[in-house]
Amino acid sequence: MFEKLQSRLDLSGWLVTETAIRIGAGRSTEVIGTDLPVVRDAFGRPYIPGSTFKGLLRSRLESLVRAACDNRKVVCNPTENEEWCITAREMQEFKEQVREMDVRQRDEALTERIINESCLLCLTFGSPWLASRVLVRDLLVDEGLWFGQFRVRDGVAIDRDTETAAERKLYDYEVVPSGVRFSFRLLVENGEPWQWGMVFLGLKAFEHGDATVGGGKSRGLGWVRLNWQERKLFSLDGDKGQARLEKLLRFLDGGGYEDVSDEMVKTWVQAFRTKLAEAAGR
Repeated sequence: MFEKLQSRLDLSGWLVTETAIRIGAGRSTEVIGTDLPVVRDAFGRPYIPGSTFKGLLRSRLESLVRAACDNRKVVCNPTENEEWCITAREMQEFKEQVREMDVRQRDEALTERIINESCLLCLTFGSPWLASRVLVRDLLVDEGLWFGQFRVRDGVAIDRDTETAAERKLYDYEVVPSGVRFSFRLLVENGEPWQWGMVFLGLKAFEHGDATVGGGKSRGLGWVRLNWQERKLFSLDGDKGQARLEKLLRFLDGGGYEDVSDEMVKTWVQAFRTKLAEAAGR
């Protein structure tokens, strides 16, 4: 999968907050300060961890694929071992079957088995047995629009029996206001067209402003919109000999990309639909 460079899909833009958002950092231990602060970087500025966004994107795609085919070999549940596409027990059985082979043959046999048995999401976003093809950088706040505008809101726990505010349950929590934007960059390393299409499908809700990030969704928090800056693809598919070498050298110097058009995205999405139909029919 990663023994040699084949392609890189590079997507970048701005994730703009349409309402206040809250990426919690846990309960504060400070004597003075809000009870529930947001996560901050080393300079005290808010940010959205790349792992948070990647997990949200994967979760949305799992829900989408599961609606079409609820089969763990097509889309598994990564939070439950027995619902993984390849469980720990099955992996141990695979290793026992190839134990007598030499190192190279064993590695090749295991790799082939893992790729063939892994679900569509694990093939793309990774699993305990596979590295992820999708990389998401931490989304850092745009310094040109950020002037420390944290907001603090009050909250109160509700007594479920009396349906009134519970005694001594008043707290406050910190949010980042609307109108702030965070840098967005996502890479897909050595992906196939169907994987590019799946990623674009998962990002579509963010493009349309129909997705949320962080906590407090029931309070109206977290609505964001993704505005593209660049969508570009580097691929060595079809290039040979000197042309391949020259393209690779341009890539190492920051070039060699082509812009991703809407027509290309449509083609990739169709490739994902075909792949999903094939997987569901197995």
